[in-house]
Amino acid sequence: MGKYKKALLVLLFLCAIVGMLSATGTKDAVGNAPAQGSQDEIKPATYTWIAGGMGGGWYTMAGGFARLVNEKEPKITIKVIPGGGVANPSQLSNGDADFAWGVGYVDKAAYSGLAPIYDKPYKNINSFAGTMAVDYYHFLAAKDQGVTKFEELIAKIKAGEKVKIAAPMTGTSDFVMTSFVLKFYGVTYDMIKANGGTVMQAVYGDIPSLFKDRHVDYAFATLGLPGAIMTEMTVSRPSVLMAISDEVIDYCATTYGTVARASGLAKVPGGTYPGMPDAIQTLCHSTELLVSPNVPANVVYAITKILNENKEFLLQFGAGYKAFDPKTAGKTVQVPLHPGAAKYYKEVGNL
Repeated sequence: MGKYKKALLVLLFLCAIVGMLSATGTKDAVGNAPAQGSQDEIKPATYTWIAGGMGGGWYTMAGGFARLVNEKEPKITIKVIPGGGVANPSQLSNGDADFAWGVGYVDKAAYSGLAPIYDKPYKNINSFAGTMAVDYYHFLAAKDQGVTKFEELIAKIKAGEKVKIAAPMTGTSDFVMTSFVLKFYGVTYDMIKANGGTVMQAVYGDIPSLFKDRHVDYAFATLGLPGAIMTEMTVSRPSVLMAISDEVIDYCATTYGTVARASGLAKVPGGTYPGMPDAIQTLCHSTELLVSPNVPANVVYAITKILNENKEFLLQFGAGYKAFDPKTAGKTVQVPLHPGAAKYYKEVGNL
């Protein structure tokens, strides 16, 4: 009987081992988990993507991409919420969102804690795609203001004229960079107000009505080309984009990391907007996509794959997405890649 008991115990032990391996997954000869298994299955979940202002290009594109992701992988649901380039990295790092739009130069500043944009480093951020698009700083003026260059607006402000401007919201990268451009000339938004002028900060969806109804004569916004709200404003009221000088573009590229003139990108092509047949020089920056390190690797892998395999989908949101190149998307990020994204890029040979 002793032999039978021992045999029975051995059998029970082996069955327990098999059960454990079935529950947790086996490993191959080099210790890697299998490609398929319960631990690699995507669990149904809703994630938050912090984008830009409602009505802007970031918000619209994020919403469209969220629908594409859910169509390709129904277990992943993405809820888009308003945000802004400067606030997004810190909110992502603080756990207030799972995904975020980012501006390359801003994300780099956030990760390193570069003043004056940030007062401390925000290290809890990853990326999953770089150089998504090139966004352009639009400095629009009504034609009846008689200006074609940004310096001419500066001269009006310094002369004490009461100019009326629609500006981006505080907390957005757009507001920060337009403030830097004004600062280059020794001017601030507060100076405009002190002159008796108007600075109406508004989300992009509200700026066209302010401009069309003549509550403002100037509108600053950062958009891909063509910017829908810019087209709307130029159709409703004769307008011109004010040209930005070589000196400003070179200074911002060197100091803050915006796109350099040498790239050939720092201009809005002629014919982009009604009544503007010639190319107009302006500032621009590249954008990227951020993700919290806490998002599961298999989720980030799936989303990165969907993004890289659907460039044609992106182009419907603007010609600016022509800059997106799956072959370099994993190499042009300004903060560390998420492991799930890195896995995808390595598998396809693009990292």
